[in-house]
Amino acid sequence: MNLFRLSAVIGGLGLLAGGLSGCLKAPEYPTTPSISFNRIEARRTNFANPQQQPIDSVLITINFQDGDGDLGLTEAESKVAPYAFPALFNNNYFVEPFIKDRTGRYVSTVSLGLTTTGAYNGRFDHPSPLTDGKAAPLKGTLTRTIGFGYGDVFTAGQVVRFDVSIADRALNLSNVIRTDSIVIAKR
Repeated sequence: MNLFRLSAVIGGLGLLAGGLSGCLKAPEYPTTPSISFNRIEARRTNFANPQQQPIDSVLITINFQDGDGDLGLTEAESKVAPYAFPALFNNNYFVEPFIKDRTGRYVSTVSLGLTTTGAYNGRFDHPSPLTDGKAAPLKGTLTRTIGFGYGDVFTAGQVVRFDVSIADRALNLSNVIRTDSIVIAKR
C-alpha cells in the first residue's frame, strides 16, 4: 500500500511539473540586442622572470539580451561576407576607450591620436549552442579582456573608461553603454 501511495504522489508531482512547464512563456526581447553595464576590473599579470614586463588587462563584463539569439560568430562565419575582414562586422564587440584629461573631461584615444578606430574591437563566439540553429530569446553576460603592456596606450595613474556595443549576425547594433572608470595601476 505504501509503495502505491508513493508512486501516486511521484506521478502526481510529475504531472503537476509538466503542466506548469507548459504554462511558462519564453521571454520576449527585441531582435536588436540590448546591453547593460555589469562590471569592469583591472588585473596585472606578473611573470616569474623579473626581466619580463608585466601585462595589464581590463576585463569588461556586460549583460545582454536578444530576442532571436543570433549573437556571436564562428571562425567559418567570420570568413564570409558580410563578416569577412576588413568589413566592420568582422568584429561584433565594439570598444572605444576614453582617457580623463586634466580638465576632468573624458577624451577618446582615437581623437588623441593614441589609437585607431576599432583598435580594441573584438569578436565573440556564439554564447550558447542554442543560438547555432534556431531563433530563441537569449540573455546572459559577455566578458572582453583588453590586454596592454606598460606605456602602450594607457599609463600609470590615468583614469580610463570605455564605451561598448555589440552586433548580432543580422548586423543589428545594440545600444552603447559606458563603463565605470578605473585607474591604471602604477608599476
